[in-house]
Amino acid sequence: MLPQTMWLKKSVEEQLQNLKANTGITPNVAARIAFFRSIESGFVFDNTTDYKLSGNLKLDKFTWLGKTQQVTELLLKLRYPEYSDKELQIAWAAHVESGSSSIKFELEITDMLKKIVQIK
Repeated sequence: MLPQTMWLKKSVEEQLQNLKANTGITPNVAARIAFFRSIESGFVFDNTTDYKLSGNLKLDKFTWLGKTQQVTELLLKLRYPEYSDKELQIAWAAHVESGSSSIKFELEITDMLKKIVQIK
């Protein structure tokens, strides 16, 4: 299934690091949330696109996925049955990217609402 070492795009890593600075949620936990958000939204990765993994945060599969490892791999295999292990890793990274933008947006809205409530 997924390779033992996995990483993301640099821009996604930066989003996850900013999320950690703002919320305390570690990048690996945020990546798990983002992945499942992306799956729920119906995002589908197209392996014909040129998707480059350029990040420096290379972690082992268990650190990235934790107790969600089996479910994550199963969902990827069901959605992309013809993909190789490497293509599945790229699809996982693309799902994390897709889902991380929704998390960022929701947190910005939540912060804005908190500020509005404090003003009143």
